[in-house]
Parts: sequence; C-alpha cells; structure tokens
Amino acid sequence: MHNFTANSEILKPKRKNNIGKRNKLLFYIAVMALPCLQFVIFWVCVNINSILLAFRDYHQNTNSFTFYGFNNFKNVISDLKNVEHLIPAIKNSAIVYVCGILISTPLSVIFSYYLYKKKLMHKTFKTILFLPHILSALVVVLLYKYFVDRAIPGIYLALTGKTMKGLLANMNTAFQTIIFFGIWTGFGTSSMMYLGTMNGISDSVVEAAKLDGITPIKELWYITLPLIWPTFVTFLVVGFTGLFTNQANLYNFHGDEAPYQFYTFGYYLYVETQRASMDNYPYLAATGLCITAIVAPITVLLRKALERFGPSTI
Repeated sequence: MHNFTANSEILKPKRKNNIGKRNKLLFYIAVMALPCLQFVIFWVCVNINSILLAFRDYHQNTNSFTFYGFNNFKNVISDLKNVEHLIPAIKNSAIVYVCGILISTPLSVIFSYYLYKKKLMHKTFKTILFLPHILSALVVVLLYKYFVDRAIPGIYLALTGKTMKGLLANMNTAFQTIIFFGIWTGFGTSSMMYLGTMNGISDSVVEAAKLDGITPIKELWYITLPLIWPTFVTFLVVGFTGLFTNQANLYNFHGDEAPYQFYTFGYYLYVETQRASMDNYPYLAATGLCITAIVAPITVLLRKALERFGPSTI
C-alpha cells in the first residue's frame, strides 16, 4: 500500500507536465492556424494554377495544355542572355531600388523626426505629404509632366533667354526625372509610417535622455533610430521583394510604349502580360517563378542580416 501511494505521488507531476505540454501545443496550433490558413488560401490557392502553368505548353489547335517540363525555364534563362533590353531592365530596377534606399529613406527619417519633434509648420507639412495620395495617380502624373516639360523650360527661358527641352522630353534626363517622381510620391507614405513609430516611443525615455543633456542629433542616432529599426527593416525588405515588380510609374507616363532604355523588369513583365495571349502565359509564369527563386532566399538573408547587425535597444 505504501509503495502504491508513493508511485502515485511520483506519477502526478508527470501527468501535470504532460497536460501542460499538451495545452502549450494546442495553444501554439491555435495561434499558428490562422496565418497558415491565410497563407494557404491567399497564396497557395491563388497561385497554384500559375505555378502549374509554368510546366505546361499551350496548343492553339486543340486549345489545351500539355506537360512541357522545364523547357519554359530554359527559355527564360536563354532570353536573359539574348534579349537586349532585359539586362538593362534588371539594371534599371536595381537603380530605382538603390535610389530609394540612399535618397528617400534618409530624407524620410530626418523629415519624420522633424515632424515628431513638432517643429515649425509641422501640421502644414503633414497635409502636404498626403496631397499626392489624395489625387488620382494619373492626375499627379499629368501635373508633374506639365511642370517638368513646360513650366521648368518656361522659367529657364525667362531667366536666361535660352530654350531648353523638357526634363521628360530630353532623353538624357527623362529616366532621372521619373525616378525623382517615384521618390517624391512615395515620400509621404514612408514619412508617415516612420512618424507613427516615433510617436510610439515612451516619453520617459526621451525625458531621461534630456536630463542627461542629450542633443537632438544624438537623440535621433542613439534613441530614435534603434527604436524604429523594425519599421526601417520592414521598408528595406518589402522594397527588395518588389525589386523585379516595380514599374517605377513608367506605365503612367508612357503606357505600353516606354523606350527600351527606361524599362524596369517590373514594367517589362506588366507590359508583356497585357499583350500576352494564351500561348505566352506559361512562359510568363516560369519567369515569375524564376524571380521568386532568386528574390526569396536573398530576402530572408537580408532580413536576418538587418536584424542581427542593426542597432540594439538593450
């Protein structure tokens, strides 16, 4: 009787541990079920036909698809080497991304910090930042084209007495002008996102730093930037995932007739998809999978590197 009681006392903690582990597992499953279900419905189910399409070939005579193996992928790789405007398109996509990182990101952070500190006319600047998003994209493009192709040459003529081509009409400045438009129209969104994160910084942290005599520049560098780093990482990573899909507003400016030297890879894909017939869809699907195979692992490595080597708040 004594041994039975002792054994039962020993088994009770084990049963409690097993029940605790089971409850933790059920809680983990319940938490992960929703995002996993969302991924299955909104990515797998949406894209499964496109994935299968990359391995098929379309026959117009029978109006049917047949298995084509990896031949579509071979054609995509071959075209990257042989089609003249594809390599410049990839280069232009990289230029657009790098310009956004080197120009737009620092300016957005600094300007957000200015608004966060509620300096002169900060409410007015907030309103101005939202103006490009209130109007239709085509309306903003038309206004911008009128300004750079008519207003600027008119001002230059009035000041110097000499004529000049519009910035978009001049092939030497057109692509840079389009890049500037992308930076300008995206400036408001990024600034508001950074500002929202900055507003979440605890006042006690800032006040303690002020008591220690911190300057505004040091506050930005040692307090604000580390605390908004996750938002900063999100912008960099999301921007990189769109490296091969960013049109750089070319379709708004040129429709489907943009000069080849201005092509980005995203614009090329969009235009080809608009022009495509059924026999072109397998090739385009294979192109999308090739891009995913390149971008996905680099995106994961980029995110891990930014999180590991970024500033620490500890």
